Amino acid sequence: MVDAEGPLVLVIDDDSDLRRVCLDLLAARGYRGQGAATVGDGLRAFGEKTPAVVLLDLKLPDGTGLDVLRELQRRSPVTPVVVISGYGSVPDAVEAMRLGASEYLEKPVARARLYDVLDRVLSPAPRAEAPAERSVDGARYGMVGRSEAMQRVYQLVDMVAPTRARVMISGERGTGKELVARAIHALSPRRDRPFVQLNCAAVPAELIESEMFGHVKGAFTGAVADRRGTFESADAGTLFLDEVGDMSLVMQAKLLRVLQEGEVTPIGSARSRSVDVRILTATSKNLLEEIEGGRFRDDLHDRLNVVNIALPPLRSRREDVPLLAEHYLRLASVENGFKPKRLTPRATEFLSRLPWRGNVRELRNLMERLAVIVAKDGVTHRDVMEGLHMTAPPTGDDGEPLPLRVARSRFERQYILERLSANRGNLGQTARELGIERTNLYRKMKQLGIGSAARPK
Repeated sequence: MVDAEGPLVLVIDDDSDLRRVCLDLLAARGYRGQGAATVGDGLRAFGEKTPAVVLLDLKLPDGTGLDVLRELQRRSPVTPVVVISGYGSVPDAVEAMRLGASEYLEKPVARARLYDVLDRVLSPAPRAEAPAERSVDGARYGMVGRSEAMQRVYQLVDMVAPTRARVMISGERGTGKELVARAIHALSPRRDRPFVQLNCAAVPAELIESEMFGHVKGAFTGAVADRRGTFESADAGTLFLDEVGDMSLVMQAKLLRVLQEGEVTPIGSARSRSVDVRILTATSKNLLEEIEGGRFRDDLHDRLNVVNIALPPLRSRREDVPLLAEHYLRLASVENGFKPKRLTPRATEFLSRLPWRGNVRELRNLMERLAVIVAKDGVTHRDVMEGLHMTAPPTGDDGEPLPLRVARSRFERQYILERLSANRGNLGQTARELGIERTNLYRKMKQLGIGSAARPK
């Protein structure tokens, strides 16, 4: 039991009954509770004395819980925030977790669930930790990781966000470049202005100029009305140009002119329009090699690459894999309406050894798949292998590994049956796929007990 001077928990919820229930439950467990019914009252209470944890309703009379979460993250990224979601607000709860919320509670708040969440996000006697370690799952600004490589990323984000400096985010596909861009915007003075994203690799070359600078009615076939480009849409805010290395040399020259002059000219217009836009870019290409090959302008690179944030591939920060896996597994469970699942120690160790060529995106996709296809609460090593479409090592009824001869026979039998099924029992076609003579296939089938009755028709 925690004494009367236990950790302070701030409950921000306009439902007076729920607020009272939460405060009573907190007091019974030894926590000090403080209530607030509005966004304004909650932020004032947070400013007067930073609590150990915040319980935050997503529906408030004078604003949204997501706005409060963003502000709390800005003021104190290390303070855990537990969102409270009612029926029908699961999408908001998921978005809150993406923004860095530690956990979620469903209404009505159950005693056991509340205590379980508090135990996980807040130890009564926490050991001394670095700020990034205090954040649940090692998450900051929606990014997850406690490795040294990620600590450097967090430090750079903190340094460049308040400035006007242009930032280029480099790294392999799937490493989370968009998250870094959004974090920089969210922590910048432009946080209340638009964040506009354009993937330069996804827009056809003949349309990208219109996408960026807009056009006027009649400028070309199909231009039936004036259209604002991404630069104007992001005016006073942030424009994130993803995969900028895929932009053509012609568009690179036009982008350079806009950066130099601070003006855009829509296609078909004779008038330029001033824009105040902070440019963030990202690329999965080595732009120095692109410059050497004449595919990217060095003067544009100098303009865009004022500060570089290089994201490490997942294989170089394997210590973050367990944190990422648990984070995305829980997130996917919530998103699909399931009870949060957990990975077994063996499954976690196995995940940490995989190559992750698709980086964090590949891991996240796997966790989403497992959240859906695994019915039980615990996700095992075998579940992970099935999710990856890998064959688990064969074992006998006692769970012990089989002798090589037996395991090979089982594999051959299963593989031949699968190919026979795919070829609708055609022995000739199956033999050709297996690279053996038809007579050898027939002999092998007899050895493995694959008779005509077992053969697909």
